[in-house]
Amino acid sequence: MKTLAKGILTTLILTLTIGFVFGQKGVEDGSRFGHGEDSIRCIKNLSLYREYARQKNYDLALDGWTIVYIECPKASKYIYIDGIKMIESVIKKEKDEVKKEALVDSMMNIYDKRIKYFGEKGKVLGYKGVRFIKYKENTAENFKTGYEWLKQSIELEKTKSGPSELVTFMSASKALFSAGEIKGGQVVSDYGMVSEVIDAIIAKGGKKGANMEKAKPSIDQTFESSGAASCEDLVPFYAKKFEQTPEDIEFLKKSTALLRSTKCTEEELFFTLVDKLNSLEPNAELAYELAKLSNKNENLEDAARYYKQAIELEVEDVQKAKYYLELGDVTRRLGNYSQARTYALNSAELDGTSGYPYLLIGNIYAAASKSCGEEDFQQKAVYWAAVDKFIKAKTVDSELTDDANKFIEAYRPHFPDNETIFFQGYKEGDKFTVGCWINEVTTVRAR
Repeated sequence: MKTLAKGILTTLILTLTIGFVFGQKGVEDGSRFGHGEDSIRCIKNLSLYREYARQKNYDLALDGWTIVYIECPKASKYIYIDGIKMIESVIKKEKDEVKKEALVDSMMNIYDKRIKYFGEKGKVLGYKGVRFIKYKENTAENFKTGYEWLKQSIELEKTKSGPSELVTFMSASKALFSAGEIKGGQVVSDYGMVSEVIDAIIAKGGKKGANMEKAKPSIDQTFESSGAASCEDLVPFYAKKFEQTPEDIEFLKKSTALLRSTKCTEEELFFTLVDKLNSLEPNAELAYELAKLSNKNENLEDAARYYKQAIELEVEDVQKAKYYLELGDVTRRLGNYSQARTYALNSAELDGTSGYPYLLIGNIYAAASKSCGEEDFQQKAVYWAAVDKFIKAKTVDSELTDDANKFIEAYRPHFPDNETIFFQGYKEGDKFTVGCWINEVTTVRAR
C-alpha cells in the first residue's frame, strides 16, 4: 500500500497536471456532482472517504478524496477541510525539506481551490497564512507572503478573525521589521489594526472574547519587544486614537504603559494621556507620576497640586512620606519656607527611619536665611539651625553621613566669626534662639 506522504505528493502532481482534464466532470455545468455515472462516482467516493477521514484513517481515505477533489470540487466544503487535515498530518512527520516544501505548496493549492468553489476568502486566507508561516522556511520572503495573506484576511474578517491569525500576523510583522522589510511605522499600524479587532471582540464577551483575552498579552508582548515602537511612530498613532476615543480607559492604560516602556515619557502626549486617565480613574501612582513630570519641567504649582492629590489617595505611610518630602522640596522652591518645613516634618512623622526630611529642612533654613532677621548676625545664625538638621539626618540614617557632611562643610563658612559672636555678647557653646518662623534653639558656633 502506498504511504500517505507518497499519495499526497501524487495528488499534487495530478492536480497541477492532468487534474483539470478530469476536473470538468462535476463543474462543467456548475453542478455539485456532475451527471449520470459521474454523479454516482462522486457521491460514492465522497461518502467512503469521509467515513475513513472521520476515523483519521487517512491512508484509506486518500483514494476517494483524490477522486472527489479532482472530479467534483463543488461537492462539499469538507473536501478541503479534510484535505488540509490529511496533508498537515504528513507535513508534521516529513523530514525531507524538499518534500515538505512540495507538501506545503500543495496545502496552499487546496486553500486556493476552496476559495474558488466556496468563497469565504477572508477566513480561508487566515488559515492559509497561519499554516504557511508555520510550515515554510523562516525567510523574509516567506514571512512577507504569509503576512500579506493574513493582513488581507484581518481586513476582510475584522472581528471574525481568530486569535491564531492575529498572533501570527503580529509575529510576521515583527520578523519583517527585524529583517528590514518594513518600517517601524508599519508595525505600529499593524498593531493598531490588531488591537482594534481584539478590543472589539473582547467587548462582545462570550467564549471568543475570553479566548482573545488569553491571546492579547502575547500580541502586546510581541509588539513591545519588536523594537519598532519608537516615540516618533507611537506619538502620532496614539494622538489620533486619543482624539477619536478620549474617554476610553483601556486605551489610556495601554497607551501610557507602552509609552513608558519605550521611554516616551518626555512627550507632551504622554502627560496628556496620564492626566486624562488620572481624571477618569484617580490613583496615587498616576498623580505622583504627573507630579514628577511637572516638577521636572519646572511647573512647580502644578507639581504641588499633583503631590497633594497623591498624598490624599495614598494608603502606605512610607510612600506618603516620600510624596510629602518631594512636595516639601517643591514648596521650598516656590519660596514658602514655613510650609515646606511642615511637609518635611509630615514626612519624618510617617517614616521615622529616613533622614531625608532633615536634609530638606536644613536646606530650607539655609534658603530662608536672608529673610529671617533684619541683622546680619541673626541671618547667619540660621545656618546653625540648618547644620543641626544635617547632624540630625545622619544620626537618624547613617547612610546619609557623607551627604550630611557635605552640606555641613558647605554651610559652615556662613557661620559668624569669633569676633562677631563676642561683639553680640555670646561665646561658642551658648544657646541661641533663631527667630522668625523657624523659632528653634540652637548652639552658637564660629566658622
